[in-house]
Amino acid sequence: MSTPTSRIANVDNYDKVAIYRFVIEMLTWVVPALLMLAGIIAGLHMVVAGEEAFGTSDLVPWGLLIAGYVLLAVTCSGLCMVSSLGHVLGLKQLDVLGQRAVLLAITVLVSGFAVLAVELGHPLRMIYVMISPNFTSGIWWMGTIYGIYLVALIIELAAWQLGRYKLGQRMAVVTLALAIAATSNLGSVFALVNARPFWAGAYYPIYVLLTAIMSGIATLVILSWFLQRNKKGYQGDRYRSAIVLLTKALGIFVVLTGVMTFWKITASLYGGIPATQLAALTLVTGSLAVPFWLFEVGAGMVFPLVAIVFSKSRRINYSLAAAVSTLVGVVFMRYDMVIAGQKVSADALSGERAVSLAGYLPSSGEVLVLVGAIGFIISVYRISERFLKLDH
Repeated sequence: MSTPTSRIANVDNYDKVAIYRFVIEMLTWVVPALLMLAGIIAGLHMVVAGEEAFGTSDLVPWGLLIAGYVLLAVTCSGLCMVSSLGHVLGLKQLDVLGQRAVLLAITVLVSGFAVLAVELGHPLRMIYVMISPNFTSGIWWMGTIYGIYLVALIIELAAWQLGRYKLGQRMAVVTLALAIAATSNLGSVFALVNARPFWAGAYYPIYVLLTAIMSGIATLVILSWFLQRNKKGYQGDRYRSAIVLLTKALGIFVVLTGVMTFWKITASLYGGIPATQLAALTLVTGSLAVPFWLFEVGAGMVFPLVAIVFSKSRRINYSLAAAVSTLVGVVFMRYDMVIAGQKVSADALSGERAVSLAGYLPSSGEVLVLVGAIGFIISVYRISERFLKLDH
């Protein structure tokens, strides 16, 4: 029999738990909102201040914001490809994530466009690109396809919300095709720049497509982990089942990414082209060695594989650790990809003149804009979740 003293203690403990949960809930609203606000302020400052607010230069014209745009755009594509494959291939474990993945993809792509608008220095330039087509420009095709892709995603989500399931399934096929086209085209923007030999070639369209799926899977694992904590019974079991399937797929794509990275570095080091060799050396032993080895390889490949091995017994906390670590690694994969290709001047193409290295360090404004984009994604997704029926 419980005494009055023990009952009072239980009430006090319950109050402490309730207060703790309330504080955590508020932080999950306030912190993303503050990050978004900081990003907006930094973005407006950079648009007004111009090139002085960027860390870029004539030698390194593409900086953190381009890397951030690539990160967000291809993550959006990865989210769509994974969720659409669930519909197209009939993977029932992924059905529970269908609408949420589409909503998150829309939010991520909008934030990517916002980051790109800041990078361009004037948001209206994005509209000008759309109404002044250049059919020989890979960048124009990238923007156009991603614009069409965003509209298709909105139509797909609307179809699911309105109960038009056949239309939703058809749009899932359309968005899958557009995601593949947009992502591979984005990779071609780098692959067709012959003045930057580290980028040039057929590698990056395939690499970007592969890592897009990997980042999409990792994002959905994180989303599913949080959802299963708030869902009880059958619905919670469905999210846990999705985590198990996605974790296995994540392991496969991490291995494939590691293999492609190994051969890219190896071919660059021993291919006999001075520019690509020096660019690879900046990653292996040079100024980008820490981001490459510690984050791209360590956090993005090695640690996730170790965590996935331990998650075999359905320990989904290990799956969460693997997914978070993978996304951290993907951030640096995009950064290394963009910056390493610009580190070496085009003079190295001939192999006759001395090869020069260009320096780059992101400005605080660039960092805040990217952080603000993450705050925007979390805030908009959480608000949308309150007003949309995403579980039916």
